[in-house]
Amino acid sequence: MPSDSPEPRATGSSPRTGDLALGKRIAARREELGMSRKELAEATDLSYPYVAQIETGYRLPSAKHQVTLSRVLGMSLDDLFDTAESLPIVRSAMAAARPAPLSLDDAIEGAVHALESLPASVRMEALNKVQTRVMQGVVEDRSRTQR
Repeated sequence: MPSDSPEPRATGSSPRTGDLALGKRIAARREELGMSRKELAEATDLSYPYVAQIETGYRLPSAKHQVTLSRVLGMSLDDLFDTAESLPIVRSAMAAARPAPLSLDDAIEGAVHALESLPASVRMEALNKVQTRVMQGVVEDRSRTQR
């Protein structure tokens, strides 16, 4: 008969205060990128034990480290926390306003900065994906204007 009490812990061990599902998403993305825990720790300037605790659900990353992890892993915070589908879409006058378009130089600088913030082992893959998405957008734009 199952008990409602928490699982017993070994003496001296800490309770899990993290999110195992989050840890699994981080580990899966890290593995997808071909990174070891050590490489992820180095790329994020976090300690190996801290990364291991996050991935095993013993700890939650701080807000600052959440942003760092999402950037290095090439994920949005919504993807990292799997919240994109569960949050309501908020529409306001500010949200409806389009940001000022970037200049060509600003767009290139932003893209280069984002790619350079990734681990060297995945930069080419990321660049290829960016190129593919841009080309898909160009093709879609052309097909819309030809209709």
